[in-house]
Amino acid sequence: MASQSWIDKDFYAILGVAKTASADEIKKTYRKLAMQYHPDRNPGPEGEEKFKEIGEAYAVLSDPEKRAEYDKLRDAIASGASGFGGGMPGGFRVEDFGFGEEFDVEDLLSQIFGGAAQGGRVQFNFGGNPFRRGPRRGRDLETEAALSFEEAASGVEKKVPTGRRQHVTVRIPAGVKDGARIRVRGRGEHPDGGEAGDLYVRVKVQPHRFFGRKDNDLTLNLPITFPEAALGSEVKVPTLNGPVTLKIPAGTSSGKTFRIRGRGIGRSDGSKGDLLATVQVAVPSKLSKKEQELVRELGESKDESPRKHLGV
Repeated sequence: MASQSWIDKDFYAILGVAKTASADEIKKTYRKLAMQYHPDRNPGPEGEEKFKEIGEAYAVLSDPEKRAEYDKLRDAIASGASGFGGGMPGGFRVEDFGFGEEFDVEDLLSQIFGGAAQGGRVQFNFGGNPFRRGPRRGRDLETEAALSFEEAASGVEKKVPTGRRQHVTVRIPAGVKDGARIRVRGRGEHPDGGEAGDLYVRVKVQPHRFFGRKDNDLTLNLPITFPEAALGSEVKVPTLNGPVTLKIPAGTSSGKTFRIRGRGIGRSDGSKGDLLATVQVAVPSKLSKKEQELVRELGESKDESPRKHLGV
């Protein structure tokens, strides 16, 4: 939805880019300005305000839908409403037309410029230059989809609510992350005779009880015994597709990470990330007298301290 500040500010001028600037140009310029005007480098209210202004401009221009809506509004103002946004007699406020801080561009233009329904189409007059547009597009809708960790990793079809007791089935791609926003075209509001809006699905992924995630790699803390670490062994490791066997070399230290390829999260190209298993040598909380004697003998047989490199 559009905001009051869209009328009052020239976001292209704030970033110092042309209206025809590409997405990459806008991103590069924003990063440069954000670094230049970061509050850490420019303490005080002026620096903070400049940083916020740059961030607001980038938030609009980096989003294709928001940028198109912003351009449409600014073009409409420039085409025949000179003085719009403060230059009109008595000034102008969005609230005067019954809109709050957020508003719909089409509704605002209709009220300001006197749109009149004519045969299913709306005609506006800007300084005597009329133009026509088609029936109003339906509003975009937003909903949520709760996924298990496994569903997010492999992809799934989910039935999600769209309001008014209606549901649609949405294909969630493999590898989706928590908080991701998926756009489903044409599944939003369906106005009579107009184009349907889109549906945006916000994904909520439940955490796994022992797996973690780093991009498309799975992470796992893998407990092993002291004998397994000292003498070497083969241990079973869980994956999302069943256990695999991992060879532990003799003399493995706690904290060493092993990479098991192709056992991670699915990617859009069909490949998968890896499983990163970090071994943790498990120390028994209780030992029998015989076990204590064996451990003591082992300790006494080692003359070199593992802390020698620390100078102690």
